[in-house]
Amino acid sequence: MTMPETILLIEDDESFRSSLKLFLADQGFTVLEAADAAGAMDIFERQRPDLVLLDLGIPDGDGLGILVDLKQVSPATPVVIVSGRTHIGAAIETFKAGAWDYVTKPIVSMDLFLNVVHNALTQSQLTRRVQETQDHLLRLIQNLPVIIFIINRDMEFEFLNDTTQEILGFSPLEIQEAPRRFVKRILPEDRKAFMDALRKSFEPGAENFRLEFRFRHRMGHEVSLRLQSIAGSSRNTDAPERMEGMIQDVTHSSYMNKVLLQNERLNMLRGITEEVAHEIRNPLVALGGFARQLRARFPEATETGVILEECGRLESLVQRVNAYLEPLDAKLARCSLPSILDFVLRLLSIRLKQNSVDCRYDFAADLPAVLADEEFLHRIFIHLIGHGIDLVSEFATILITADHTDKFVRISINLGPVRTDHMDSYRMFMPFDEEEMNLAMCSRLVERMGGHLILDRFGAEALLILSIPVYSESHGGHEGGRR
Repeated sequence: MTMPETILLIEDDESFRSSLKLFLADQGFTVLEAADAAGAMDIFERQRPDLVLLDLGIPDGDGLGILVDLKQVSPATPVVIVSGRTHIGAAIETFKAGAWDYVTKPIVSMDLFLNVVHNALTQSQLTRRVQETQDHLLRLIQNLPVIIFIINRDMEFEFLNDTTQEILGFSPLEIQEAPRRFVKRILPEDRKAFMDALRKSFEPGAENFRLEFRFRHRMGHEVSLRLQSIAGSSRNTDAPERMEGMIQDVTHSSYMNKVLLQNERLNMLRGITEEVAHEIRNPLVALGGFARQLRARFPEATETGVILEECGRLESLVQRVNAYLEPLDAKLARCSLPSILDFVLRLLSIRLKQNSVDCRYDFAADLPAVLADEEFLHRIFIHLIGHGIDLVSEFATILITADHTDKFVRISINLGPVRTDHMDSYRMFMPFDEEEMNLAMCSRLVERMGGHLILDRFGAEALLILSIPVYSESHGGHEGGRR
């Protein structure tokens, strides 16, 4: 059973107010009464009636002023003026202030008056339903897991939903107030393609387009985004004034594609490495033995010394390859990344100072702990940061940032600008470095902990991305080794 609609009757004439109240009550309405401005506003704010009937001749206030106050409190509530003022100017003023209709006293036809009341309530219900639908749609848009945007031909964002904060680190208002901030944080390699696609979308007959680009998050790490435009109704013929669309965060899928590609290459490298180590081991031993026999017979020959030196170098290489191929036992436990990095940066502080390199990390307070081998993490970060010190130019910065999902913490080590002109990420993962600890070994250590390590190069900058599983309470009773 539906509740009867409520009408607030604001009328200082007690006789007229009583008779009108009885009439409306007989029609099934709940009627609230007020004889002055103060009482009317108090009832209106507390009860929020469905309709207001207002007399302009209220003793302690201006009826037009009351109308304005009512509309400020609830613009959607219809107000019908019931007044003895018959001058057309009075009606015009009330309509300008937001009145729904104007009925003069004495009321000549109660049927016509009742029709006005029903029409006002019907329109009010329709307006309320439309507003509720709009509010519901806005809530849906604000909470979608993608950025919804409207941008005009001046490259100004007219609308951005709240997901902007989550994906980019900037609030919608921050970007709307400074639209250049958005463009400047697009990676330079992708910026021109982004601007060209956007400009083309404002040409007559422009079609929908999809574009992937990389954006520097407020916290410093890189996010991969996919923009999908949505055609407006006039896009087929006219040059549109604005373009709508959505931006999706595809960082995870982009990152996993790189991981899969790199793992495929590394698996191939491991197979080749194992085969090479096996094939050269026996000939190397034979060659070394033969060289030693020659040196015993011809001690004055310098060539045998060269052969033996090269054999020793190759034997050392085979040992490093064998070490790389040996199983690794990871003792997984709860680890705090800030604690790990504090320790590593203290160890490397002298090298950082000598090379005039600024290295710092910027982690959110809610960054979760990771499930890892603490010793592995120490070795990994010492090498990655230490190697980064050798790569970057003097007075450069190594910035370490992190974000996380439910399963992984992703640590980004940004190096820039780097001095090496030919930094081939494919070759750098090969296990033939003279150092026992190299990028290939770092990758193996990370894999033994259930994570991934990839290296990207963008112009003068290099980016190392390290993913480590998030620690959860369910791991508490299952910490241990991983081979």
